Parts: sequence; structure tokens; C-alpha cells
Amino acid sequence: MNYLAHLMLADDSDASRIGNLLGDFTKGTLGSLAEVYPAEIIRGIKMHRAVDRFTDSHQVFKNARALLAPERRRFSGIIIDIIFDHYLSIHWDDYHRQPLEYFINDVYRALDEHPEWRAGRLAHAFPLMRHENWLITYATIEGVELTLERVSRRGKRTGQIAGGITDLRKHYAEFEASFQAFMPSLLDFTDTWKSKH
Repeated sequence: MNYLAHLMLADDSDASRIGNLLGDFTKGTLGSLAEVYPAEIIRGIKMHRAVDRFTDSHQVFKNARALLAPERRRFSGIIIDIIFDHYLSIHWDDYHRQPLEYFINDVYRALDEHPEWRAGRLAHAFPLMRHENWLITYATIEGVELTLERVSRRGKRTGQIAGGITDLRKHYAEFEASFQAFMPSLLDFTDTWKSKH
């Protein structure tokens, strides 16, 4: 799952949300990260990594990857993560009690109030994330297209990612059905994970 899903799955606290977001911006062992961040941040990073493992191994997620054109399948994890954040955006009220725009504003507020938790790559990405409002752009097809284009420019071999918008338009209903089939098992997984950690 991409940024929005990780933030939504987090506990209702600034530290948990930022920790779950940091999972995409930090590398290294949890032990080394514990020297930088408080325990609740570390728990969020740990949860992010657990969610990624669960998602990547889930059969519904694997089946959704098959909807992508063959030349894009090597980037299928990235593309499907973004596509699923699109469906989370449009079905947000089914999964969270707070309106999406208020939730996103709370995330930005938390990041503003805790600059010490924006270390590393997140410190560089956050001003752009907020200025371009990445988290709300998932809600429209045009926003997904813009997101895929941005991500496609991150490396020399990632240009094919932008073409994921063609796959989304071609298989829109199938991707949505995959998302709806996947979410209950993801929510069950995260509830169980939280009860054990």
C-alpha cells in the first residue's frame, strides 16, 4: 500500500502516523533507527514493513499485478500501491470516520509540529508533499496519472511506471474489485498485528 493507506492504518496518534509514513523513507535495522526515534515511531515503522510484506504476498494483490501490461510488471508493486490508494480515497468514508481532507490536514499538522521526526528523505520530501498535496491527488484519475508520472522520473529505468495509467483506465472495474476484496483481509491483519505488538 502507498502513503495514504499506511497513514490510515496507523493508530490515531501523531507518532504512529508519522512512523507508518517513515516506513517509506527510512532504511536500516530497527535497532539503529531506535537510536534516532522514540518507541512509538519505531512501532509505526515496524508496522509499515509488516503491512508491506503482507500486501506483497497476498493472492489478491498478486492477481491485480497481472492486470498490468507485461512491460510494467517489474514495477507492479509500486503501481498497484498507488492505484489502491486511489480506491481508498474514493471509498474513504467506508474505512475512516474523519473526512479525508481533515485527515490529511491532521497529517500535515503533525509533520509540522514534529520536525525532529522528519529526518532523512522525509525531511526533503515533506515540503513538496504538502505543496503539491500528494495525499489528496490520489482521489482523481488525473491525480493518479500525475503521481505515476512523478514516480516514473525517479530513476533511469522507471519510465514505464507512467504507463500504469493506461492499465488503470483499461481495467478500472477489475482493479476496484481487487481493492475491495483485499481490504477486509488487510484490516484483519493490521488489527491482529496491533494486538500483538
